[in-house]
Amino acid sequence: MPVPRQALKLLHILNKTTTASLSQAHQAHAHLLKTGISNVPRHTTKLLSLYANHQCFSDAQSLLNSFSGPDLFAFSTLIYAYTKFNEFNRTLRLFSEIFCNGLFPDAHILPSVIKACSGLSVLEIGKQVHGFGLTSGLTLDSFVESSLIHFYVKCNELVDAHKVFDNMVERDMVSWSALAAGYARKGDVVSAKKVFEEGKKLGFEPNSVSWNGMIAGFNQSGCFVDAVFMFHGMHLGGFKSDGTGISSVLPAIGDLRDLNMGIQVHGHVIKMGFGVDKCIVSALIDMYSKCECAPEMSQVFEEMDLVDLGACNALISGLSRNGLVDEALKLFKEFQGQMMELNVVSWTSMIACCSQHESTLSVELVTKDSRSSGFEVSNDLMMFTSIGLQSTLNSLLQPSIGFDSREICARHFNILTRLVVCK
Repeated sequence: MPVPRQALKLLHILNKTTTASLSQAHQAHAHLLKTGISNVPRHTTKLLSLYANHQCFSDAQSLLNSFSGPDLFAFSTLIYAYTKFNEFNRTLRLFSEIFCNGLFPDAHILPSVIKACSGLSVLEIGKQVHGFGLTSGLTLDSFVESSLIHFYVKCNELVDAHKVFDNMVERDMVSWSALAAGYARKGDVVSAKKVFEEGKKLGFEPNSVSWNGMIAGFNQSGCFVDAVFMFHGMHLGGFKSDGTGISSVLPAIGDLRDLNMGIQVHGHVIKMGFGVDKCIVSALIDMYSKCECAPEMSQVFEEMDLVDLGACNALISGLSRNGLVDEALKLFKEFQGQMMELNVVSWTSMIACCSQHESTLSVELVTKDSRSSGFEVSNDLMMFTSIGLQSTLNSLLQPSIGFDSREICARHFNILTRLVVCK
């Protein structure tokens, strides 16, 4: 049967662009069915990809199911799209369908499947995929090996990650950086530095990803001194830090209350023109507040060209930490008056501010105000605000409010401020 001119035009669009509209995709699908050429692989696979790129996963899955005998490329196309859009459960389900159709996954499919296991933190399933890769020989592929290292690092299985790295046919810089940063996040300073130095001996030159991974990892694990030393070592090595590195080291400097180092980094921020970076501004405010430098903290905020919600949250928390509850409340009201779209962190910061300084009435008013604005403070979020005395908590956690004080863990105020930066 000859293909109508309109169908040919639509097929031409499908084959020449990845930006065809969803309407065009549906029209092309209808013509493919009407003309009886819906089983031509190059047309259907392209249509499959377009549905997936428009996140029309039901249409994509239905199209795949309509194939009389879907090939591996069709599965690969949809699995890649599912993983790209973090549809990890769909990825794993489709992976199992490959075997049901008598097909055998290749090295193009396995990295996406391993990424899905990483995204879902399903260690056992990931190990099964790894086992399949070993028996099939697919783990000899560099992309598969790199994906496995990232998976085991994400699941905090660093021994397994290290084994994969040691057995790599061609070790690459990305895998090395991920392994070193994994040890840093776990707080294993010795292993992190050992892997980092061994990488240099293997010929890897640390880049911004390598340095930032170590700095952020040490900061996250509470190894603040090591985070600062790594930042210092990066500069001694002649490598200039970027915004990510600076916003990662500033919280560590604040926790160490190393004001002199903080001032030096602030000077570097000004010199390099990073003062417009929202995350850096929030981190600077947080650092100065931990160092009990309220004037400097406020100055950083006032020098912003455009007020950012993350910086507002950091300032409210900083004022609270320094005992300036009235100023924090006043600032919070100003933000409300400016019709700023406050988020959950904003409200939680304010409740924490009142709770910390036993402002029971203010806690109740702010909590009530948050509910009227559509923000329900859950038990999980209350964990961040439970920093006042038990008397304050008991007055807040009445049955009418719906919180169980036994479920709330009293934690240090720094838990909240880690949530505040860049939010």
